[in-house]
Amino acid sequence: MSKFYLTRRTLADLSEIEAFSMEKWGLAQTEIYMKNLYESFKYISENPNIGVLRQARSFPFLMAPAGRHFVIYKTIDNGVIIATILHGRRNIENIIHSMSYMLIKEIEDLEKKH
Repeated sequence: MSKFYLTRRTLADLSEIEAFSMEKWGLAQTEIYMKNLYESFKYISENPNIGVLRQARSFPFLMAPAGRHFVIYKTIDNGVIIATILHGRRNIENIIHSMSYMLIKEIEDLEKKH
């Protein structure tokens, strides 16, 4: 069974997404969206190659859609490490470029644990 692991950056992203969603759409819609994000993580872990199609935008990582967001991740032997989650309207390429060192470091730290 494939697993997914979340970086500290991803946990912060999820917290921000949840807070924004609560303010904008309320509890019921937020719970649905957050559940769908976690289901996307599971799907990505079971089908890690789906992110290859968008790798040109997310290099050195893979990228897959999840609702209005994109999940940026790296494959590992027993699943995937979710590096960050970015809204589709943001400048994904520039953000990944500016965060890549930090994301790689977090991924390496998680890889040592798993």
